[in-house]
Amino acid sequence: MAELIGCKQSIILQSLFNSDLRLRGLVKVQDGLLHLLVGHIPTADGKVGGQMLVFSDFAPTDSTLDTHLISVIHQQLLEDAQRISKELKAKSRQAEAANEAKTQFLATVSHEIRTPLNGVLGMADFLAGTELAPEQREALSIVIDSGQGLLTILNDVLDYSKVEAGELELENRAFDLAALIKGASGLFHVKAVEKGLHYVSSPARGWFMGDETRLRQILSNLVFNAIKFTQFGGVELRVEFGEVRDDGMTPLVFEVEDSGIGMSEEVQARLFKPFQQGEVTTARKFGGTGLGLAICKNLVEKMGGEISVRSENGRGSVFRVELALQAAEAPALAGDDTSESGQQVSLASLRVLAAEDNATNRIVLGALLKPMGVEPAFAENGREAVEMFREESFDVILMDVMMPEMSGLEATRAIRQLESNSDAKPVPIHALTANLMREQVAQYLECGMDGALGKPINVEELRGTLEGVAHAKSDAQGTPDTHNRKAS
Repeated sequence: MAELIGCKQSIILQSLFNSDLRLRGLVKVQDGLLHLLVGHIPTADGKVGGQMLVFSDFAPTDSTLDTHLISVIHQQLLEDAQRISKELKAKSRQAEAANEAKTQFLATVSHEIRTPLNGVLGMADFLAGTELAPEQREALSIVIDSGQGLLTILNDVLDYSKVEAGELELENRAFDLAALIKGASGLFHVKAVEKGLHYVSSPARGWFMGDETRLRQILSNLVFNAIKFTQFGGVELRVEFGEVRDDGMTPLVFEVEDSGIGMSEEVQARLFKPFQQGEVTTARKFGGTGLGLAICKNLVEKMGGEISVRSENGRGSVFRVELALQAAEAPALAGDDTSESGQQVSLASLRVLAAEDNATNRIVLGALLKPMGVEPAFAENGREAVEMFREESFDVILMDVMMPEMSGLEATRAIRQLESNSDAKPVPIHALTANLMREQVAQYLECGMDGALGKPINVEELRGTLEGVAHAKSDAQGTPDTHNRKAS
C-alpha cells in the first residue's frame, strides 16, 4: 500500500512494502473528485514528461496505489536509462572526435618538426663525410647528437600516442639476433667510451621470429638509459637462452646492468608509468620525456613478455626483459653489391626523379645522393613530377607526400594510370616523407607506392632502397626494358 506524507497539495508517495520507492505528486480537487497527479517532477499544470498520470476519486489507503507507484518508478527508471544511454553515445562521439583531432595534431606537429630537422641532420651527415678539423668534427658531433636527441623525443611522443590509441602494431618476421644486438650496441659503445665507461654486449647468436625493430627499440632504450645514468664503471648487455618449450618457443632473457646511480623502491614502483622519472632533479640533470620505459613495458607485454628492474640507491640497476620467441631459419646469403651475374652494381646508373617542394630538403637530398654517384632530377610539386615522368624515363621516384598543386598521393595515382594506359612496367615509387604513422603508410601503399622512407632521411635506408632498384635493373638487363618506355 502507499501512504500520503503531508497534507497539502504537494505530497510524496511512499510504498508501504518498500520505503525506497518514493515519488513526488500533486493532489487536486476538480469536479467534486479528488485527483492524484504523480511523476518525477510534476509541473504546475500536473504534466510529467509530456503526459499526465491521473488517479481519480481515490482513498489514501487504496491498495492499487502501490501498483501504480511501482509502475511509475519503473517507467521513470527506463526513461533515465534511455537518457543516460544517449548521453554516453554523445560523449563517445565527442571522445572519438577529440582523438581524431589529437591524431591529426600529432601528425601535423611531426611533419612540421621533422621537416627542419631533416635539414639539420641531413646536412650534418653530409658534412660528416667531408674533411674537417678536429674541433669542427667535435662541434658537428654535438649538432648530430642534439638532433638525434630531438628526434628520439619526437618518436617517443608519437609512439606513446599510438599506445594510448591501441594502434601500436607488431610485425612478425625472421631476424638475426646477433645483428640486432650489434645494431643496438654500436652507437652506445661510442657513447660509453666518451664517458670513460666500459661497455660489454652479448655474443648471442641465432635467428628468431618477431618484431626486430621494436625489440631493438627496447634494448636501445635500456642501454641508452644505463649509460646516461652511469658516471663510473660500466654497462653490460646479457642474453640467456632457456630450454625450448613444447610449443616450440625459446625463452630468452635480456638483462642490461649498470653501475650507475640506482634508485629507491619508491621510484621503482612508478618507473614504468608514463611521464615518470626518478626525481625532479633527475629530469633536470639528465633530461628525457619519461615515456621511454612506459613504451618499453607496453611493447614487451604486447610480445607476451615481462619487464622488471632490480636496483638500490647508489648501487646500479639491472633491467630484465623476458620473452619467448619462435626459432627461425637463417635466409640464404646474398651479395651486398653484386647482381645475379656477379657484376658490381653502380648507383650512378640510376635515373632518379625526386618530387620535393621544400627547397632545403632538395638541397639535403642532393647532398646525400651525391656521394652515392646519384644526381636526381627534381620536381617541385606533384603535377610537375607527373609531367616530367610523361616526358622522360626514370628508374625510381622518391615522392614527397604533402606538396602544393598536386599531392604525392595524387601524383602517384596519375603516374600509375599513365603506366597502365601505355602497358609500361611500373616504376618503383617510394614516399620520402615526415608523415610515417601506420595509417598514413597504409594510404601510400594503397595508392600504388612501393614503400616509404622517413624524414629526417636515414642515409643507409636510402642507399639500401636505391641498391635494391639497381640490383633489379641490373638483373633485368638483356630483357625488354619496358619500364624505361615513355608513358603517354
